[in-house]
Amino acid sequence: MRTKFLSLIALTLLSVAAFAQTARVQVIHNSADANAAVVDIYVNGTLAIPDFEFRTATPFLSLPANVNLAVAVAPGNSTSVGQAIATFNYTLTANETYVLIANGIVSQTGYSPATPFNIEVYAMGREEAASAGNTDVLVFHGATDAPT
Repeated sequence: MRTKFLSLIALTLLSVAAFAQTARVQVIHNSADANAAVVDIYVNGTLAIPDFEFRTATPFLSLPANVNLAVAVAPGNSTSVGQAIATFNYTLTANETYVLIANGIVSQTGYSPATPFNIEVYAMGREEAASAGNTDVLVFHGATDAPT
């Protein structure tokens, strides 16, 4: 699976090479819903992150900036973006670094409270801090069954 994931990242990076402006993005899967334990992420209809598991994160990826990006979440092993359970639209700023955190519940029943599924966007990613041997910490309260 790791080889498949790395190959897809390389393909994604090649597909954005035509865009003069890009932003860096890390995606974190924090949706504890059993129906979203493994998902596929599509960007503008193209599979970008296959079989993305709960409690995992991508490395930082380059995505096109200053254009509308339709980010769709579909069940793992989906066959097309048409199977998406949720779609969000974003426009990233060129040369910025973002952290996107998926959280909440997609199931209609079985969770109380059922915090709606969402992808939170933080324009404070600091990729270079990690590569310099340091660590940044983003504290995110994504527990759907705990008080605020």
